Amino acid sequence: MAIAPTTNSPAFAALQNQEAQQSAAQDSAIGLGEDFSTFLTLLTTQLQNQDPLDPTDTNEFTNQIVNFTGVEQQIRTNQNLEALADLTRVNNLASAASFLGQEALIEADTATHEGNGATFQYVLQDTAASTTLEILNSDGEVVLSQPGEVLRGANVFDWQGINSNGAVVPDGTYRLRVTAVDAEDANVPATILVQDTITEVETVTDTPIFTVGSNIVNQSGILRIIAAQPTTTAQQNTVSLEDEVSTPPATTN
Repeated sequence: MAIAPTTNSPAFAALQNQEAQQSAAQDSAIGLGEDFSTFLTLLTTQLQNQDPLDPTDTNEFTNQIVNFTGVEQQIRTNQNLEALADLTRVNNLASAASFLGQEALIEADTATHEGNGATFQYVLQDTAASTTLEILNSDGEVVLSQPGEVLRGANVFDWQGINSNGAVVPDGTYRLRVTAVDAEDANVPATILVQDTITEVETVTDTPIFTVGSNIVNQSGILRIIAAQPTTTAQQNTVSLEDEVSTPPATTN
């Protein structure tokens, strides 16, 4: 099965939401503008056609002027709020831009290989009898298969960008598949994380959207910002990832 980007991404959803909000704001402004124009026309017509011997009551006329002013102020308030929202998005973009080029840890199973492989982490929810790590290319073909760690918790897998024969594979998007089973051959669930570079930041809404390697996440999807480390062979991670991934307690018989 080929690896393809999904249209159900945070950026896609945020863009749709932003367009909906803009459309609603425009409709609201148009509606207020029409009400404002209609009210002004009615008020002017009333003054032109009032009976000179029985003019409009002063209190009623004052109330109409107050309503007229309220509509005008509401239109200006909406315009100021839209300008403030635009300024907030600009500030968010400037702040988020500081993350460009940083390494981020996110929950995903795909990574971009550009000659230097990729760094994955996988969290086993229980101790396994055996674990198999497989790297798949964009066509869904397995290019590398090797044993993985079996201990419950977080493990690091630094893929060197090579296949099972030790040859460097072409650049592209690759996916990690983790298959873990216990002593009774039952599946042991595993959560896969990937460490990749933040290459793009978008602010189509008030929440920045980050492109991390081949993945797109919002700000809450970034679990950790990590300083780049030299790649090593697969090893057990000694640092707990409980802050990033909730691991259920081990079951007892």
